[in-house]
Amino acid sequence: MGCRKHNCPLPILHPYAKIENMKIMDIGKIIREKDKLAAVLLTVFFALQIIPLLYLGRFNHPTSDDFKYGTYSHTAWQETGSLAAVLEAAAKGVAEDYQTWQGSYSALFLMRLEPSVFGEKYYGLVPFIMLGLLSIGTLYFLRTMFKVVLKSDSLHYISISMLILSFCVQFSPVASEQFFWYNSSVYYNAFHALLLCYLGWLVRFGYGGGKRYIVYMAFGGFCLGGGNYVTALLLVMIHAAALALLWYLKRRKEFWAILFLWLEFLACFAVSAAAPGNAIRGAEIAGYGAVSSIVRSLVQGVRYYMAWLDKWWLIAALIMLPVMLGLIRETSFQFPLPGFVLLYLYGAFSAMSCPTFYALGSTGPGRIINIIYDSFLLISFAQLFYLLGYICRRWEEAVADGRRQKERLGILFAGLYNGAVIILASMLLLSGAILDMTTVTACKVWIKGEGKQYHKEYMERLAVLEDESVADVVFAPYTVEPDLVFIADGTEDPEFVNNREWADFYGKNSLVIRAEE
Repeated sequence: MGCRKHNCPLPILHPYAKIENMKIMDIGKIIREKDKLAAVLLTVFFALQIIPLLYLGRFNHPTSDDFKYGTYSHTAWQETGSLAAVLEAAAKGVAEDYQTWQGSYSALFLMRLEPSVFGEKYYGLVPFIMLGLLSIGTLYFLRTMFKVVLKSDSLHYISISMLILSFCVQFSPVASEQFFWYNSSVYYNAFHALLLCYLGWLVRFGYGGGKRYIVYMAFGGFCLGGGNYVTALLLVMIHAAALALLWYLKRRKEFWAILFLWLEFLACFAVSAAAPGNAIRGAEIAGYGAVSSIVRSLVQGVRYYMAWLDKWWLIAALIMLPVMLGLIRETSFQFPLPGFVLLYLYGAFSAMSCPTFYALGSTGPGRIINIIYDSFLLISFAQLFYLLGYICRRWEEAVADGRRQKERLGILFAGLYNGAVIILASMLLLSGAILDMTTVTACKVWIKGEGKQYHKEYMERLAVLEDESVADVVFAPYTVEPDLVFIADGTEDPEFVNNREWADFYGKNSLVIRAEE
């Protein structure tokens, strides 16, 4: 656009405009460099946190249900050395469990491929696999939300992902079952990661993505339908909301495609739920009725919020606030119906507790609470972002003077940033809870030598188990039970289920742990 009087470009007519444009470009460059620096620093910070956990992998060994689900596959590998034979044995085990124990076919299949099936040394890869899956799922989902939904070209998605992943690791309710015990982790942590990828595909397809996302979701729905019920029920609710939104926006083509995928997922879920083994297993456990389970889940959601909206969550929120407010300023989204959105997100979160109340009559074991906590982090920060967006939009409407508005926003950003730094430093210095973080616990196990001692004693046991001349095995109890890598041991009863499974895995007649004198 030029000047009418002189018919020349604005930069020539107004020399200060060029300088102003240069300043704007310089500011933009500085902001991008800061975004990049923050992403790099937080990524390095996260990597440093997980190094002790990955190191403990060398002391990690199979236990409990790892032996039960790995027996057929391990035998097939020992006898044939064929991967095809292992997969066939795993499928055979899934078919038996479907009739006698549970119907989650895809999870059971993965359980029967635990690393020690192919060799004891490979079990140390479990923390690498589980931390890797959780990181990939979180990064992909948040990248989708930032790049596709918010149209942000910054690297903020990396910074936020690393921060959330740090919390997932450091405050995991039972870190041993999330990152070190394969049987537990693959059933919950791995399927939680797959759910995050699935949601990323769903969002990308809804925003005009290619048909390849339909293929991805069809495969993901097949797997998630045969996974744990906590993750499956959450996907049911998210799918329902996606369909309602697409119908409201009159996106009929996408609506019918997602409806087909939803029905495919529900059919897979129904196959899992209808397994005869579920009825047999359910007869041994008394749960609550459907209505009671829903009510208890809603109440339990409040308890989780009260427990997890702590000082550490506040620290993360304060760190994220400048990023959130910056994103709100960049987007034109109006954040409508905040009450409905916040309540829906809370309802989806609470629904994760429903399957355990219905089936077990409780909140479930720690491995379930792990993924509920990970979901809480994503959902609670999404609620905070949406609420901030609504407040900022209403505030912008109330402020008429644009210059005054910018000044106030600048003051607000500076105040939030300074407040975050002060509160963060104070809480880190005054709180002793840092001693209970997962990385600190891993360092204790490492430095005290408990992991090394546990590994030594386990390898002594392994030598006996691999000795074909020994048919009836008797072990002394471990002298150490290090955190994170130690899950459980056998008992003095040879008919105890874990003892029996352990003996079968190595082809022994019996196995007992001698009682301590």
